[in-house]
Amino acid sequence: MDTNRPKKVHKVFGTRTYELRQALEWLNAHKVTDVFMESTGQYWLPVFNIFTEADFQIILANPQRIKNVPGRKTDMKDAEWIAQLGRCGLIQSSYIPDPEVMALRLMTRRRLSYTQKRTQAKNELHNILQRANIKLTGYLSDIFSKSGQSLLQLFINGEVLTLENISDCLHGRVKASPEDIRAAMDGKLSPVDRQLLDDSLDEYRFYTTKIGKIETAIEHYISEHFPDTYALLMEIPGIKKQSAAVILGEIGPDVEAFHTVGHLSSWAGVSPGSNESAGKSSHSRTTRGNKYLKIALISSGGTAGRSKDAAFSALYHRMAARGSKMKAIVACAHKLLRIIYKVLSDRVHYETKKPLDCGHNPKAL
Repeated sequence: MDTNRPKKVHKVFGTRTYELRQALEWLNAHKVTDVFMESTGQYWLPVFNIFTEADFQIILANPQRIKNVPGRKTDMKDAEWIAQLGRCGLIQSSYIPDPEVMALRLMTRRRLSYTQKRTQAKNELHNILQRANIKLTGYLSDIFSKSGQSLLQLFINGEVLTLENISDCLHGRVKASPEDIRAAMDGKLSPVDRQLLDDSLDEYRFYTTKIGKIETAIEHYISEHFPDTYALLMEIPGIKKQSAAVILGEIGPDVEAFHTVGHLSSWAGVSPGSNESAGKSSHSRTTRGNKYLKIALISSGGTAGRSKDAAFSALYHRMAARGSKMKAIVACAHKLLRIIYKVLSDRVHYETKKPLDCGHNPKAL
């Protein structure tokens, strides 16, 4: 008889707070020391919040890496499988940021959500103007400027377009004449189009206000909790205010959770993938990673590559000369992340004239 075989004890609990606390007491009664959880959307967060009240070692697992045999999935079998992997030390813990970092992460992700919704509203408004054969975009660089919104309000109010009311809407910097603007606004808008135009413009203004409020909240939060780290990130070429806030919210003020810079690059999704078979390497895309951090790094990498910084500029033009500007931007993003790792791990300043020794190998890019 195998005496080393672990004893299985099953019990089902609800998901309300008092029921989760009952589960916590039950685990303590059985002298549980390690808890393994599967990261599934937001469902793990309530359990994690309650279980952190005890002295458990909690390991959050990536579902993609602990999948069981297809066709044999139940909640109970999943729990047994995860427990077996955990006992064998085969579960790699996912990065769980501190509460202060998590709060900043929630705000930066909400700002991205507002930005995407505002962009959707702008696209819908452009579609309305396009199908109504209104060509304002040919004369105004931004139809959401003060002049553009005033002209759109004429459509919404159903006013007769005259040179006088068009001239009252135009800002002094608009080069087009009122006659050209009136010709561009000559289209066919139905009452439904006017209503939808009003809705899209109102939605644009709503999310613009929301973005302004949450950006102010992010700035105050960073100045209170991470002022020094934020200042270090802002010294790196290509990193602006929004990108620095996203990097802080996703990585945190230090990189202790990431053992090497390669680990961080893979987690961010900017390291090259590997596709080798029979000694032959095939083309492979970058790895999938944290999409929020990846967006910020790609944006900052493109800015850094086109900047006057010698290290990034040389890398960008060398890679772009091979025929792909996007690969050049990803290479700059990869280099940028390696510098961020060095800055956050050693708390050093970036020097333009003397680049940091961050273990960067141009050939590897």
